[in-house]
Amino acid sequence: MRRKVVQWSSGPVVKWLGILLIASRILQVAVASPADLFGRGNAAYEAGDYQQAVTLYDSAIAGATSAELFFNRGNAYFKLGEIGRAIADYNRAYVLKPHDPDIRHNLAFARQYRPDKSTAIENPLLRMLTAFLRIPDAGSARLLAGLFFFLALGSLALLFIRGQRSFGWTAVGLGVLFLYCFVSAASWGEVTSSARAVVVQPELTLRSGPGPDYKDIAVVHDGLEVLVRERRPDYVLIQIPGGDGGWVESASVETIFPSR
Repeated sequence: MRRKVVQWSSGPVVKWLGILLIASRILQVAVASPADLFGRGNAAYEAGDYQQAVTLYDSAIAGATSAELFFNRGNAYFKLGEIGRAIADYNRAYVLKPHDPDIRHNLAFARQYRPDKSTAIENPLLRMLTAFLRIPDAGSARLLAGLFFFLALGSLALLFIRGQRSFGWTAVGLGVLFLYCFVSAASWGEVTSSARAVVVQPELTLRSGPGPDYKDIAVVHDGLEVLVRERRPDYVLIQIPGGDGGWVESASVETIFPSR
């Protein structure tokens, strides 16, 4: 009895193996934990593969956020020469860990590295006041403000019920703490405003209207921090330091803290 011999073509087999390999890699990324992706991103960064590091950090941030994730992604962006995106990530890390010296240093360094440097002289008293108000981070300031508010109300209620002065002094102390945390949260509100954005392309032309046919006003560069004043389809009106502004393509700026 004769047997039929089946001839296998290597072409389709190799093709399907390639598809399965790609699918398995995608699945690995999809099911990997943020901590695992963070570690792999760090390994890619140490190996000098900064673009792969950014990709892995992006996947990790999709599942969880932390100051370390934003900080390391900012470092990878800086190595790629994307100063604006690095500044955006350093800002995000700063809000989560305002007293981390590495975050503060890298943010200040990146700001000095950008072409459009600030010429404004910071008031030292204002700087001290800002540092005092930002002792707690943004989330803690909001949480503590609410906590101290209700504790102060509770102390006032006990004062009226029991008539003991100690509850009155406790209410005063808690009220002072509430005011401090409330002002601190308001100070952080300016930092985390959804209007804050950063230029993310090497050179950007500001125009008098939302379109390429409008008059050119000024040219700014990668890394400049701006405020978004108005949004249109595909265009935004930005205000640059000093008060001037103009219309630019939406994709040319990155919002640092998107509204939720």
